[in-house]
Amino acid sequence: MSESSSLVALNTGRSRPLRCVVGVVVATMFVVLAASRTSKADSQQYSVAARVDAKNAGLSPGEVVVKIGNLSVPATAIKARPEIPRNIAIVIDAGPDQAKALSKEKDLAIDLINELSDASTSFTIASVGISPKMQEPTRDRSVAIDHVRGITGDNGNKTNVPIYDAIGSATRQMSSAPALRVAIFIGEGNDGGSRLRYTELRSLAESNQIAFFAALVADHSLHGTKSILRYGWYLRELTSDAAGIFLENQKTPKAAQRLSKGIRGLRLVTFEMPFIQAGHYRISVSVRRGKRLRAQKGIFIP
Repeated sequence: MSESSSLVALNTGRSRPLRCVVGVVVATMFVVLAASRTSKADSQQYSVAARVDAKNAGLSPGEVVVKIGNLSVPATAIKARPEIPRNIAIVIDAGPDQAKALSKEKDLAIDLINELSDASTSFTIASVGISPKMQEPTRDRSVAIDHVRGITGDNGNKTNVPIYDAIGSATRQMSSAPALRVAIFIGEGNDGGSRLRYTELRSLAESNQIAFFAALVADHSLHGTKSILRYGWYLRELTSDAAGIFLENQKTPKAAQRLSKGIRGLRLVTFEMPFIQAGHYRISVSVRRGKRLRAQKGIFIP
């Protein structure tokens, strides 16, 4: 055997323990990387609509906790306009019952458009009645106002109108891209003849992160005996469940101010959650060591 061959044989024999160590290290690294990838694959990103007041306007993601069922995770992002666009659908009740109140409804809608219009906000205007109509989304304030002014009331016998169908259609028309999505109903409030059930409307709002606001406008009292609300009861429930505001027969300037202030306070809170089964879950958003924020109370995971 040559000297060089002897050196090769000697070096090979001495490297066996080293190769074993290297193999263990590589195997360990592979396991760690595989576990990391599995962990990331087992997490999904979700968003929920929340509404903050002036005190909490500057919240950072690390200060916010999202809880679904028994699981709690920190927020990964908190987005607001103009960082993300804002899509607003305004549904106006133009049914036969609203002949005397339609002008007030339209005034409120126009005030809201003037208050909220900017380069990153689009408006979808819809009317609900015997002949419902929905316009294409627009970021042009004058076009949106013209759509509102062009709404005419229905004639005929007084009857409830399918407002759930109209709100649902306007909700579906809003962009599915990341955005603050807001639905506003202005009208008497009682649904009649909708194919879309209230539970389905709520699920639609939850699965699309829709913040829902309602301003009841009527030429009569909205309450019955013992001050029980007779109109828009389910709409009041939906505003509570969807980070919104519910108003009853307020004067137009005050109603516009309250609604626009609430809409400006909307945030889209993003978080990551370990993979969970499809279905409906209760959800809450809170500030660490603080109170809960006004946010969606439920989330539907398809």
